[in-house]
Amino acid sequence: MKTDKSKYPKNSGFKVPKDYFDNFEERMMRKLEEQEAVKLPVTQSGFAVPDGYFDTLEEKILQKTKDSTPVISIFRKEYLFYAAAVAAIFILMLGNFFQTTSDQPVGWGDIEISIMENYIDQGYEMGFIDLNTSDYSDLILKDGKLIDDSDFYSVNPETVMDYIDKNIEDPSYILE
Repeated sequence: MKTDKSKYPKNSGFKVPKDYFDNFEERMMRKLEEQEAVKLPVTQSGFAVPDGYFDTLEEKILQKTKDSTPVISIFRKEYLFYAAAVAAIFILMLGNFFQTTSDQPVGWGDIEISIMENYIDQGYEMGFIDLNTSDYSDLILKDGKLIDDSDFYSVNPETVMDYIDKNIEDPSYILE
């Protein structure tokens, strides 16, 4: 079983003489001194730059970039509207949470008779409903019991006239 699991072989095929790199720098420097110095030829590139151009270049670039940039506000009006809507919802929910409830249940006694009469006269939301007196009596309750036409026979006519005088503002309804 092999213990060395290197993917590169130990013998690469390249060999260097013994102590080759020990004095390599000295040998290289001697060879460079023996040869003539290599000089690069001076050529014109075709581009001419004025004297001192690069001395002031940075200042010119900075002057051109100092123009005012548009400022984007962090707080937009939209965010204000969103915050107001959230606050309104919070207040409404808080108001519903602390709403006081009465211990008394709502019953027929809490509804005004005039509102019930107008509702029946003007009809339901589906349209006008024409009801006769027997239908009215079926709809009127007294102490949880329906009132029949027979209940109206025992009514004193003077009491009815007093009630009409006090409660009806337009006398033309009396004639109807």
